[in-house]
Amino acid sequence: MNKSLIPALMFGCCVLLAGCGGGPRVVQNNNETCGKQMTDLQDALNSGAMTQHEYDKARRVALKHCDTR
Repeated sequence: MNKSLIPALMFGCCVLLAGCGGGPRVVQNNNETCGKQMTDLQDALNSGAMTQHEYDKARRVALKHCDTR
């Protein structure tokens, strides 16, 4: 294989990979009430969909957002 072709291919791969994952940031508005969020979190914990650690973290975040409304 031509020695100048290898660096060109490597450069091309780097350029293609550099564009991955840099898309626009999406912000979602959550219009649920704080009570509904707490109920949903508790249901997820009770059903085993999340661990106690995950629940505690999500609850802290939800409460912080409720305080800023």
